[in-house]
Amino acid sequence: MRKFLISAVLVSTVAAAAPAAAQNHRGYGHQGQNIERQLDQIERQIDQLRDRRLITVKEARRLVHHAEMIDRLHDRYRRNGVSQREHRDLQNRIQDLRQNVRAERQEGRWERRGS
Repeated sequence: MRKFLISAVLVSTVAAAAPAAAQNHRGYGHQGQNIERQLDQIERQIDQLRDRRLITVKEARRLVHHAEMIDRLHDRYRRNGVSQREHRDLQNRIQDLRQNVRAERQEGRWERRGS
């Protein structure tokens, strides 16, 4: 009887802890997809700017490399579940990348006007 009670307590403890552990492990799963979508959108924008010759091939490569570094960091964070701090870090890096893309685009527009 004692073994049965101990087993029942262990099973109920594991059953209660499993959803909490799964939730913690997933962390910001749905937001993780959002991060990937944001990076894909930025990379498409970079390609369009390069194709329209608003930025150079070299600038496009540098910006895409920056996006790929953020994506690799996101993959590393996801291994153990993305914490709020890590999610904020990724969002800040994405915002910096967006600003860099805007700056390169503006610079390209000014250079085209001067030609």
